[in-house]
Amino acid sequence: MDNQREEKVWSVGAFLDHMNDVLKGERASVVGEVAELKKHPTGFYFSLKDGEGGGILQCYLSPWKARSSGIDFEEGFLIKAGGTPSIYKPRGSFSFVVEEVELVGEGSLKKAYELLKSKLEKEGLFARKRALPEFISSIGVVTSRTGAVIDDFRKNLKKLGFKVFLYDSRVEGAQAVPNIISGIDYFNGDVAKPVDVLVVIRGGGSLEDLQAFNNEAVARKIFSSRLPVLCGIGHDRDVPIASLVCDQAVSTPSMAAEAMNASWNGLMLDLPVTAHRLSSSFASAFALLENEVERLLKPVSERFVSRMEGIGEEIGNLAKYLNAADPLRNLKLGYSVVFDGKGKVVKDVRGLQKSDTITTKLYRGTVESEISKITEN
Repeated sequence: MDNQREEKVWSVGAFLDHMNDVLKGERASVVGEVAELKKHPTGFYFSLKDGEGGGILQCYLSPWKARSSGIDFEEGFLIKAGGTPSIYKPRGSFSFVVEEVELVGEGSLKKAYELLKSKLEKEGLFARKRALPEFISSIGVVTSRTGAVIDDFRKNLKKLGFKVFLYDSRVEGAQAVPNIISGIDYFNGDVAKPVDVLVVIRGGGSLEDLQAFNNEAVARKIFSSRLPVLCGIGHDRDVPIASLVCDQAVSTPSMAAEAMNASWNGLMLDLPVTAHRLSSSFASAFALLENEVERLLKPVSERFVSRMEGIGEEIGNLAKYLNAADPLRNLKLGYSVVFDGKGKVVKDVRGLQKSDTITTKLYRGTVESEISKITEN
């Protein structure tokens, strides 16, 4: 009996398919220097070379992955590429299909920073600066839910009724770029609770830690935001590209909160002045109204005074008349008034008879008499 295991014989295509199935689960991250870079509409084709071991790895990066990575790397850049190994069946060549790219090493990061800064500056992306709105009430924040950054921001907001809506995002590592972009898109979209301003913040870090904020895709997304964007990104030396593109930049989350508070400063400073102006305007308007009323009432007042003077004169004349016609005055002068028995003033003797009793009214007192003789003139 033959104890040797029967050898399986493959066709070339079947063997390559089998090897790709085996390699499919072997996801890895590889660090190397970019060489033989060819940028083509179908993707980026390049080699990663290892200076120490002398190895060379053929790599492929799809156009979509290249755009979403936001890294326009060049030959000589040191990168960390994450992806899966594969055998290109038509040629039988081994390659590495790159899905994520990060720059590695201060030299590569610094060079990429300068190249991107120069590129975007020439396009005018640093020139546009929109003012933050006054009286901010709703704030959209893109940062990590964990850590002290969001707590520092909230703690430094004054009690002015701010509403803070957080989009939890990675701020470091390969996932930071798509997360930040998604957060900006979220607040610029048709959200249930619209915000007045967008704030992108994180704490300080090295050039490598901050590379998500020195990313072309993130920079262009900030520039395309319909909402004004404030960036509060800590840095030691070079200002992050995101901070150069945004509408207003500060260096810490605390200062970002102060910028929100400052949107109310105009009201705080102007309120006493405005109150004084309103008071002065009201006083002036009241004085004008008072003058107008006085002007309108003056003719009425003058006519009233003139009429009262006329009435006074008439009353005076009447008083003189009444005084002259007062019977008591005549009695005082020696005249008297005679009344018959019925108390009527006697004006004519024809109404009297002999023996009638008459009463004579003098200035002081009365006299009763009996008629003894009547003579008609």
